[in-house]
Amino acid sequence: MNKKTKRLLHHTNTLVISLVSIGLFVLLTLFLNKASEFQVDLTANKQYTLSDQTNTVLGKLPDKIKVDVFTNQDGDGELVTREVKDLVQEYAKKSSKLDVHTYSLVQQPELARQYNLSSSSIVVTYGKKSQTIPFQEMFGSGDSSSYTFLGESKLTSALNALISTEKHKAYVLAGHNEFPLSNLSQLTAGLKADNTEVAELQLYQAGKIPDDADLLMIVAPENDLSDKELKLIETYLDGKGKLFLSLGFNPAMKTGWKNIDALMAKYGVVDEHAIAVDRTNTQLYDPLTVVPSYESHAITEKLRDSKIYPMTYLSVALTAAEKAPTGLTVSPLLSTSSESYGETDLDGLLKSKSEYDKAADLAGPLYLGYAVDDAKGKPKAVLLGTSYFLSDDQIAEQGNKDFALNSINYLSGNQSDLTIRAREQQQYETAYLTAPQARYILIGTMIVFPLVFVLAGVLLWWRRRRV
Repeated sequence: MNKKTKRLLHHTNTLVISLVSIGLFVLLTLFLNKASEFQVDLTANKQYTLSDQTNTVLGKLPDKIKVDVFTNQDGDGELVTREVKDLVQEYAKKSSKLDVHTYSLVQQPELARQYNLSSSSIVVTYGKKSQTIPFQEMFGSGDSSSYTFLGESKLTSALNALISTEKHKAYVLAGHNEFPLSNLSQLTAGLKADNTEVAELQLYQAGKIPDDADLLMIVAPENDLSDKELKLIETYLDGKGKLFLSLGFNPAMKTGWKNIDALMAKYGVVDEHAIAVDRTNTQLYDPLTVVPSYESHAITEKLRDSKIYPMTYLSVALTAAEKAPTGLTVSPLLSTSSESYGETDLDGLLKSKSEYDKAADLAGPLYLGYAVDDAKGKPKAVLLGTSYFLSDDQIAEQGNKDFALNSINYLSGNQSDLTIRAREQQQYETAYLTAPQARYILIGTMIVFPLVFVLAGVLLWWRRRRV
């Protein structure tokens, strides 16, 4: 084989190798493009893997659902914005029926105004129905080095509510100086988003609790029920009826709430006619404003794991009867600290006079709420010693809205958002480099590494020239 033939063969081999390399590169690119959804979650608790509940909901999506993400990175910070956007993208990878768009709250204010947005939010729309999830509702506090992210629970619940065909009806009792519906607009809006319609009920006018009532709500009554009303309510509850009762405040509750107390006693809960005072676990330095702890229950489990606690005011202490009524299970929901006490001198309390009296007051810890289930384990009642956390001027505080909706949804059977745990994430910390460290990194990335590749290229060229 002469020299010319060798050179021609060498160039031919080079061309073939180049074409094969280009072909392999194209195939690899196509493969990687198809496999772009493949990922491996290497975290110990699989915190970046969507739950089975979420995958089930995504698999049930009947049609296109629009997901609009409105961000404000300057106001929320890079961490919050990235966490939410990454979550939405994970959903979009799992379902082609999600039509995701991202907008700037600042640069596109006209579009944000169409949804009445004042802060960064996700807006999920299906047909004529929509759900809005503010960014701030997706994050909870952790310890000093972590935070909790509830985005998956919130987004999955919103999707499930949009596609759900289940409808519930709740009636809010009126006529006893309860909170009017106009003061519960945020609560009723949250229930409507969960497919629960809320209407006011004047029992004397109606003559009975309507047949379509899935739930009776009595929110912050100051005056007692009449004997006739108590009988009508008990008749309703003896059937398939369910009760959500949150007490108001009446200085004469001990003598003035005979029938309210009888209604609670029907479910094995005793009204102690004492207001919780807690000087160690309070907000705003007000001992009557209590941040209670959660007891173990389906209503509170996710909230406790996420460290999202309600903030209650003028809370009436409750206790469980020594013996629960036949066929009922009574479970505590909220409790105060061991340093708290129950003030029985309500007249003195109104005059800002409250000192622990060992002989008259109740020693802490106190219970502020109970859930009652029937013999089959089905929810029957939620009884709370406080209502102020439900009002429009309080429900946005801390975990008030989450606890309220969890309690009512538990009764109505809408528990889709009770089972997805929050992700506990570690706080990102800023790494500060010294001047020598920064200089070494600069030299390595800008000089050393490029020089190594240049030398390798020159060496390869030189070897091929000698062939």
